[in-house]
Amino acid sequence: MRSLVRLTYTTTPRFLISVGSAALVFCLTVGCAAKTVEFWTPSPQVCWEDLSTRPVEPVHDGYRIIKAEPTRGLFPASIGVTRVALQTNGEKTAARPKHLLRDPRNEFLRWNSAFDDQMAVSEVFPIDQRDLGGAAAEPEQIVAAWRGLHARIGFVYAVNQLSETGAEMIGALYDVASAEPIATVHAQAFSIIRPEEDHGPADLWETDSRALVRAEFARHVYECLRELISRDVPALVESPEGWTPPGPIRPVEWPPRGF
Repeated sequence: MRSLVRLTYTTTPRFLISVGSAALVFCLTVGCAAKTVEFWTPSPQVCWEDLSTRPVEPVHDGYRIIKAEPTRGLFPASIGVTRVALQTNGEKTAARPKHLLRDPRNEFLRWNSAFDDQMAVSEVFPIDQRDLGGAAAEPEQIVAAWRGLHARIGFVYAVNQLSETGAEMIGALYDVASAEPIATVHAQAFSIIRPEEDHGPADLWETDSRALVRAEFARHVYECLRELISRDVPALVESPEGWTPPGPIRPVEWPPRGF
């Protein structure tokens, strides 16, 4: 009886171990078969000609003021901002349909906070697809929307994902009255790869390329706008011909009589 008990005791663990090993191998096999590897696929990129009404010379990591002569009376100005993206439906076609993306965090809050210390910028407001009146998001139509909303300066930009770890942003500033671009801006950034021994949570605003390129692009746009403001010449203000004051000019009395 004692040997039978011993035999049962030694046989049962071996059986359980063999069954557990088979289950483990089965799970590993199924897990490997079901595992899918994701690969980064490039998306259509917005080009400079998608943003400009005429050919412009591209700029890399910075800004370029196109017009050599200073503007006159351009500031103070309101700025209309919009972002252009390409529509994708999974099919490779020759057409490049574009649409406007409006995100209050991108166009309104971010750009207002970027220029909040510039007294020459009266306001920043976004425009979206409905402001185009049903037309395509072409540069000429975007300029017409700015003009219809009484913006003196227009700012159009786009975000391109260059690789799995790289991104760029391109943009153009417009004098809306002349419908001509006056400056181009470009920024590029790559994600910061943290060392393997650092296992703490990563702050994507400090490591991800999409966040880094936004900060760099905003800095370039701010510097470009500052230079445009410093180069701007005050507008000529002339009194109407033949105008005469209604009465004699006298100093202002304060408080006024009878107050």
